[in-house]
Amino acid sequence: MKEVHKKSIDPAVNQALVTAYRSKTPLIWDRAEAMQPQCGFGRLAICCSDCQDGPCRTNPLSEEAQQTICGRDKYDLVAGHFLQKAADGALALTKLAGQSGTGFRDEAIRQLAVSDDEMMVFEDIAERLNVIGRCTNAALADLCQYQREAGGDWQPAVVGVNLGVLQAESVNIVFHGHVDRQVVAGFKAAAHNENIAVTLAGMCGNEFSGSFPLPVVTNYDSQEAPLLTGLVDLLVIGSQCVMPSLRKLAGQRGIAVLRATPAATATEYKAAVLAAHQACQRRKSTPVCPAAYSNACIGYTADNSVAVFEHVVKQYEQGKIQGVVYLGGCGVVANTQDEQPVRLAAALIDAGYLVITAGCAGTALAKAGMCQPAWRNGDYTLCGVLPPDVPPVLHLGSCHDAGELLGIAALLQQRLPLAAVFPEINHNKVLATAIGFSVAGIHTWLGYEPIPDDAVLPGSSILPLPAVPELLQALMEAAKK
Repeated sequence: MKEVHKKSIDPAVNQALVTAYRSKTPLIWDRAEAMQPQCGFGRLAICCSDCQDGPCRTNPLSEEAQQTICGRDKYDLVAGHFLQKAADGALALTKLAGQSGTGFRDEAIRQLAVSDDEMMVFEDIAERLNVIGRCTNAALADLCQYQREAGGDWQPAVVGVNLGVLQAESVNIVFHGHVDRQVVAGFKAAAHNENIAVTLAGMCGNEFSGSFPLPVVTNYDSQEAPLLTGLVDLLVIGSQCVMPSLRKLAGQRGIAVLRATPAATATEYKAAVLAAHQACQRRKSTPVCPAAYSNACIGYTADNSVAVFEHVVKQYEQGKIQGVVYLGGCGVVANTQDEQPVRLAAALIDAGYLVITAGCAGTALAKAGMCQPAWRNGDYTLCGVLPPDVPPVLHLGSCHDAGELLGIAALLQQRLPLAAVFPEINHNKVLATAIGFSVAGIHTWLGYEPIPDDAVLPGSSILPLPAVPELLQALMEAAKK
């Protein structure tokens, strides 16, 4: 943390940091600094407490090979840690798919469930990565299918992004975590029936595609910031991605928190909207109205953008586009928020790559204005190469909409270079998504710190993320093969 001089490149978040400082409200960055120094062995994933004989650790600097009590070396420990994280991520996506009514959930859980007693070692990586990747892709495919069945046909929609979407004169209801679209529909219908002006906004799992595009408030690291504005009248939380600190902060600020329930009745939605309306009328202090606001086009799919991708292929054949790169991930609090994905996306675009994104990394790019054709006032390499209404970054939606890339890959693979990059991974389901892409034949890079530089992941194209120039060179080399 000491080398981070700036917490975020987002001006709205920096404004919230000032508010937090003045009110002595600790945020994620404060808690991270208070946690230093963190355990170096844990950061390298070379310690283990799987059994009751532990904890054990191995010395990464020792010239002699060290083993744990059960006989695992540092590579075995890293492999076991990596596989457990990845399997947990696949289970998280499986759970989301199961909530949408899919039938494969029990079989996927049977394949993914691995206990610590099984003592995974380095040699288990290839087989396990394939299992994790297949289950992940099945869950992503089912989630995409659910979006189509629930939302019907749609086209990409322009939505507002950043804290500026919250309006002082409106009742603001924020959906956080993965909230089923039926819940959003229930709130929307209740507000309409009661003739109450309501702003419905989402973050971390609610960058909705389909017929319910929501304005996006912010991304994972700064999820506490909206509550500091004084403009949130009701917080509706779903499963996954919700920091415990958020509920505590909401309680301190008198903001009602409601757990999303798809089975809620119209009466319950009406009561919640009326309560949020009353909270809006009771606002005592002058709210902070962040000016930061951007527009973003969200909701591209393999179905609604076939013409766009055919155009991209033609431009590649003419040497005007180098390829397509998916940029995903979360955020890592040790880094300046949004800096890495924005810098990487800009470098890729300048090098002639079309960028596709989703989830919290997508929110970072959307906040930076990269998901609109007018980014940089049109001063970028792909301007004039892409159709006039197509931005240099195509935003798919939430992180669980990343499965759309698999459909896009079916249109593009064997026709132009296609790769995926995850510069910052926080949540395990994003790690599982990276593995799923790799199993699907997409070259995938990830900036996942616990993988030692000299560790090769057999049976996979997953590679540790190099610096931007080296990554671009690697993409160029891959394009020649």
